[in-house]
Amino acid sequence: MAAAAMPLEELERWLQARVDQHPAATNLPMLDGYVAAIVAGPVSMSPLDWICPLLAIDADAFNHGGTPEFAAISAVALRHNDISNTLSTAPDRFAPMHRRKPSGDVDPRPWCQGFYAAMRLKLLA
Repeated sequence: MAAAAMPLEELERWLQARVDQHPAATNLPMLDGYVAAIVAGPVSMSPLDWICPLLAIDADAFNHGGTPEFAAISAVALRHNDISNTLSTAPDRFAPMHRRKPSGDVDPRPWCQGFYAAMRLKLLA
């Protein structure tokens, strides 16, 4: 999976280029918050059910290696595994991907927007 994954910086550019297709995340902090919510639960979800809206892709993209969509899926899966491993083994070391405001302060809004977007998938759960 790691060999197929696009680097995170490239993933962010790829997401930004897909804004017109309405992915649930359009930048890395949003993607990170979304994936963190999936990991945190409270219910398990099929990867198809949360990765497809996250990236604004069709489920068929999972079947075609060597495409930008598959490279994005792989990058998301790696980030999911990283967050899951951190939260299960050393939760105090978890560090959300936040941007900085011009003042240098952390801007948590994009990360929180991503987290909430994932929560909306199964809000009643």
